[in-house]
Amino acid sequence: MLVKQFLSFAFVLPIMISCSKSGVVEQRIGDRVNTCKPTEACIINIKELTDFQWDKMFVFTSGARNEDIDKAIGIKYPDFVEFTRLMVFTKDGKIVHREKESTNIEGAVNGQVNFEGSYVDRFSLYMSDTALFRAEKIELKGGRVYRLTQVK
Repeated sequence: MLVKQFLSFAFVLPIMISCSKSGVVEQRIGDRVNTCKPTEACIINIKELTDFQWDKMFVFTSGARNEDIDKAIGIKYPDFVEFTRLMVFTKDGKIVHREKESTNIEGAVNGQVNFEGSYVDRFSLYMSDTALFRAEKIELKGGRVYRLTQVK
């Protein structure tokens, strides 16, 4: 009996973790915004939240197609999953980090980061030295969303 319960738990736990946890960069953004004081401007520098070198960050909408991603980053994207939000970091034309985030067609996912601004061809491009954002936390029924607007 105990072995059966352990095996059930061992099988379900990784699924629960993978469904409920954002990628490392998205999680760090949320964590940083949560530390901001409500009475002060919350400024997020993406470069400070990454532990890898990068020069470009591509943020794709959940409607981006594989060919949109390939065209934007200039190389073949190896791990396309339809209807996911995607952040791709590159350095010298090579992918150094990528995060696929779940999406919900009926609303936001708890902990979701929304990059506000102009999306051309279903993506936005940010350079490492200009990926500076004003952030706000928006409380929703069932969770929260973080809205980032680039500081110009």
